[in-house]
Amino acid sequence: MDALVAGDTMPEAGAGRVGRVRIALYGAANLPTSVVGLPIALYVPAFYSQNLGLSLAAVGALLALSRLTDVVTDPLIGILSDRWRTPFGRRKPWMVAGTPLMVLSLWMLFVPDSAVSIAVWSALGGSGVDNLYLFVWISALYLSFTLVDLPYRAWGAELSPDYDERSRVTGWREAFGYGGTMMSLIIPLAIAFGLARPGAENALYGVAFAVLVLMPLLTFPAIAFVREPPIRGVTTPHVTWARGLKIVWGNGPFRRLVICLTFFATGISMTASMSFFFVQRVMEQAFDRYAIFVLAYYISSTVAIPVWFHISKKLGKHRTVVLGIAWLSLWSSFIPLLGPDDFALFFVIMLLKGSAIGALVFLPTSMAADIVDLDTLRTREQRTGLYFSLWGMVNKGATALGVFIATAGAAYMGFDPQSEANDATAKMSVALLYSIIPAIIACIALPLLWRYPLNRDRQERMRGFIERRDARMREVAETGTNA
Repeated sequence: MDALVAGDTMPEAGAGRVGRVRIALYGAANLPTSVVGLPIALYVPAFYSQNLGLSLAAVGALLALSRLTDVVTDPLIGILSDRWRTPFGRRKPWMVAGTPLMVLSLWMLFVPDSAVSIAVWSALGGSGVDNLYLFVWISALYLSFTLVDLPYRAWGAELSPDYDERSRVTGWREAFGYGGTMMSLIIPLAIAFGLARPGAENALYGVAFAVLVLMPLLTFPAIAFVREPPIRGVTTPHVTWARGLKIVWGNGPFRRLVICLTFFATGISMTASMSFFFVQRVMEQAFDRYAIFVLAYYISSTVAIPVWFHISKKLGKHRTVVLGIAWLSLWSSFIPLLGPDDFALFFVIMLLKGSAIGALVFLPTSMAADIVDLDTLRTREQRTGLYFSLWGMVNKGATALGVFIATAGAAYMGFDPQSEANDATAKMSVALLYSIIPAIIACIALPLLWRYPLNRDRQERMRGFIERRDARMREVAETGTNA
């Protein structure tokens, strides 16, 4: 089988395509969860340190520590969603179960002073918003993400076996995701300008209310109208956490891609967690200008996704990601040279830099879906949930690591988010943690990505072999039944 991966036979015609309507319905479910993601990085550290008085270093540490539960929950839910068989599907029940927890924990985290939050926290024995409050509700929110997002992404990886259509599925999903991201930025702008209530506290309230409305509206149509595809390969046997980890770590391309993900997810997270402090304290701009800037940044990212998709069809996914990292690093190098009088130039640079983010989000996920085919080819089993659980665990862990490195580094260098009189050293540390250092970390992945072994031709050969093998297995089963 490994010889097949190296290239010796051509595939037969693939299965039917998913279709744009189903891809759109599937992708739309990513919008409400994506509304949540960015405010956690942009506003939660600022809100809990500036408004509620918690230490910035403590907030960063708690955000990182809350990810430790993912070491257990992600592989567990991934394995269970692979093995669970219901008329409703393997992935969808988890999404239904996780949605109420996501809505509750999001409200508790984003709107801690509401009557509902106070009542719920009091019923649990808590008193006031402190480090324990933050840790409990950010951990609950991350657990709900695991319940909803992990099966959702495994479902997306299984929608199509086609190399390019997988990129289309992830592209639509991430485009809706960026739509959610832009909503998380438009909402604070609308509140700041329309209601004259700027600030992180009001931004988080608006985001929480939007998610409360959007979750059922966009999640349940996908669950109702987009079918899960039939399982390819044989039924997955019981796999322990340790055995599952050994299986996926033995997959060389997956191991290489996960290492790369660790580096560039850490870098992206550092940039996001420092952006508010950089614009407010280094560039000396007001909250409303910050919201406009971040909105433009992610519009640039979204608009560039079709461009990166077109490039990936020419260069391959892995080398397109390399190009995206190089493009991001190029424009990051200018940022520490800018000051408060250079905001217009900074705005242009960030539009150019932001255009790279799309390549670093949807293409690696599409590459991970290709890797599952290699495992199915070798083992005759389909462990998409297990693979994406470990993928999500590493992604979330790297994101938390980025927040911790950035916030702890800034605090160590004397940066005070509540002070308007930080010295030059503290401001420069924020600038470097926002730009140069994340770019350097992301660039560590370049050699591993450039020599990545799975390209379009190899994936198509794998897919063709799997389809022919599954067809033979169905014929044998039908013959045995008829006999």
